[in-house]
Amino acid sequence: MNIKQTQVKFKTKIHEKVSPAENIEATVGVNSLNIRKQPSLSSSVVGKLNLGTKITIRDEQSGWAKIESSSGIQGWVYINYISKDLQPVNNSTLSTQNMENGQQSLKGKIIVIDPGHGGIDDGTTSIVGTFEKTLTLATANVVEKKLEDAGATVIMTRTDDTYIPLMKRAEISNQNHADAFISFHYNCFNDPSKNGLTDFYYQKSKDYDLATDILNEVVKTTGLNNDGTRFDNLEVLRNNTQPSTLIELGFLSNHRDDSIVENSSYPDKVAQGVYLGLLDYFSTKKQVATENQRHES
Repeated sequence: MNIKQTQVKFKTKIHEKVSPAENIEATVGVNSLNIRKQPSLSSSVVGKLNLGTKITIRDEQSGWAKIESSSGIQGWVYINYISKDLQPVNNSTLSTQNMENGQQSLKGKIIVIDPGHGGIDDGTTSIVGTFEKTLTLATANVVEKKLEDAGATVIMTRTDDTYIPLMKRAEISNQNHADAFISFHYNCFNDPSKNGLTDFYYQKSKDYDLATDILNEVVKTTGLNNDGTRFDNLEVLRNNTQPSTLIELGFLSNHRDDSIVENSSYPDKVAQGVYLGLLDYFSTKKQVATENQRHES
């Protein structure tokens, strides 16, 4: 068994206090950020901001920032989902350092990436003769790099053409207390018109949000059709005590899907989608946890 051992590296991010009198420029660090009328998750949403949008912080209060967008929308956003430039607002250039900090949104998260099949298990075969196991590993390698650049600790269930039993894949996730387990696969069907992306969950309360957030973002970045999120009694999910999903990244039996997924740019598109999906997933979890703590206090 060839399992990559990843050493956890800790980096300290210094947070500087912003006084109400200051106007600090910042950048949205999640894919879709709600602007609320008041600093509370129960407050009405007055707008949304996309990843990378420039905003100005006018004030801070209890983990929330009062902001104004370039389009003039004002309201409150959760401060952990924005990256402060710590430069005057008349300086429109975002420094390289802050762009790098914006990629640390997954810092402290343990992500297990599972390239489906491997070794004696080829998986399915594409129209042009490529094994599924080859595509899943190539895709997983690019996703691994993307998530590590974003600050995550990534553990691969396999790093070469090795067969790993399904039970062992789930055990790797459980033993490492993964914050998310993602298994990559490619699909095949006897009807060549069948196309698109789909993913699966086993335990709805534990897995569904992770599955839908990742699928929705990968659909956006790849441009393939959304074939939906659904339940399936899959061993790598059933035996997984951690949040987990298995995503089918296109039909190798469909000419359009196959031409797209075997393009050298496709793994980068998948990696960006997985990254954004994880940002959405962890952002939602953090918002809910914070709101629960406030209600309890």
